[in-house]
Amino acid sequence: MLIRRAPDLTYSDVTPKSVYLDRRKFLRAMGIVGATAVAGKGLFDLALRPRTAFAATQFAGLIKSPFSTSEKQNSLNDVSHYNNFYEFGTDKSDPAKNAQNLKTSPWTVSVEGEVKTPRKFTMDEILKLAPLEERVYRHRCVERWSIVVPWIGFSFNVLLKLVEPGPKARYVAFETFYDSRQMPQAKYGGIDFPYVEGLRLDEAMNPLTLLCVGMYGESLPPQDGAPVRMIIPWKYGYKSIKSLVKIRFQEKEPPTTWNRYSSDEYGFYSNVNPNVDHPRWSQAKERRLGEIFTRNTVIFNGYGDQVAAMYNGMDLAVFLVCLTPFCDLIWRIIKSNLGANPVEYLQHATGDWTLRFLVFTLSITPFRKLFKLPDLIRFRRMLGLFAFFYVSLHFLTYLGPDQSFDPAGMLKDVAKRPFITVGFTAFVLLIPLAITSTAGWIRRLGGKRWQMLHRSIYFAAVFGVIHYYWLVKSDVRKPLFYGALVGILLLWRLGDWFFKRRSQAPARIAAPTVSVNG
Repeated sequence: MLIRRAPDLTYSDVTPKSVYLDRRKFLRAMGIVGATAVAGKGLFDLALRPRTAFAATQFAGLIKSPFSTSEKQNSLNDVSHYNNFYEFGTDKSDPAKNAQNLKTSPWTVSVEGEVKTPRKFTMDEILKLAPLEERVYRHRCVERWSIVVPWIGFSFNVLLKLVEPGPKARYVAFETFYDSRQMPQAKYGGIDFPYVEGLRLDEAMNPLTLLCVGMYGESLPPQDGAPVRMIIPWKYGYKSIKSLVKIRFQEKEPPTTWNRYSSDEYGFYSNVNPNVDHPRWSQAKERRLGEIFTRNTVIFNGYGDQVAAMYNGMDLAVFLVCLTPFCDLIWRIIKSNLGANPVEYLQHATGDWTLRFLVFTLSITPFRKLFKLPDLIRFRRMLGLFAFFYVSLHFLTYLGPDQSFDPAGMLKDVAKRPFITVGFTAFVLLIPLAITSTAGWIRRLGGKRWQMLHRSIYFAAVFGVIHYYWLVKSDVRKPLFYGALVGILLLWRLGDWFFKRRSQAPARIAAPTVSVNG
């Protein structure tokens, strides 16, 4: 028999946080806090306990979930006093101080959009949808820290099945509660409010996706997303939206707050992946709160067995496609099918593919922005490295079969023939880009310097086109085609930079009068 929480206790029966805080004020007035200088740390902790004790409903008879990890849990104090909740301040300690007056009763969550049964749920109705489970999940922040928390709730798909998503529903959009009167610190947050997030429908249906109403055996504290939030353990923490008030099912991919803020840094999927670095830091390591040393980050935050199938083939397919030209060349070499002049064929083929991959790499940002596909950014580094791979093959076919591995002769040739000079310059420009493509180099150089360095890929592409144009003797259609593509991409980049600066200027002037964005 499944044991639920006491039926006669509703969410509105939760004691307001202010009552708990009044106890602290009373103790201070009585001089107890001052007395701790004599009585010691124990009495000091006793006097300050109301700061960590949020007004909470106790949940009895919780079901132990098979999805729980056996890893050591972080303390309630850690999890409730180290938070990202920009509505209540940007410092990690701000939400615990500023969220205590958040009014969580009455509370309604609206479910709308492409569903058969749109409706609004009160908190009492949500608590009765399914038996409550305790799920001990790993939780990984994009900022490289992590926690282990015993969350309380049930699979989000319980609610989905109840409202019955329609055939057009492919995504689920979420929205956080926002009230500038209760959240005056939000105007300094630097991001748009209300906070919004989204999932693919199959991600939302995954049993791991948790509709969360509590933690540590009790209801959620305000700073941790009271009274109801999402927990998606295989994604970075900002995907687990707090203080949920709206759920919308829709056909198109919904906008998300951090992607709006910086699409280069925060994609829609945002799965935990140690092999895909943040533009400004590595994601290979993480630090568990309360620990000194870092630990290795695990792909999908260790939940790959349950979720990897949803993304199978996304990266591998692109890698194999990029490798196809190389495999074709190897096959032609084995079959002696390189034409009358094998060296010339290899040089032209590798040169062609170098220019193609440079164009592919430069196209990622325009395509990502024009077609609103932010997660294309995950492939840019791979495409850039394949451009370097093919230009290295191009260079080796010149240095080896063409120059018989004679560096002195090669340098004379480079100095003597302009088209080789330009081509060699393009190759040299790509070397530091390949070397510094790792997360370690992003940290050493810093984000801005790293970006400035990697913009030299445009120079490499231009020199590559000139090299090709000077190489051909009559038919210049292909180098002109590549030149047109590179020119369009360069003009787009310059235009994007110009309009971005132009749009930011009035925003900076008007900023003091804006109450939401700050």
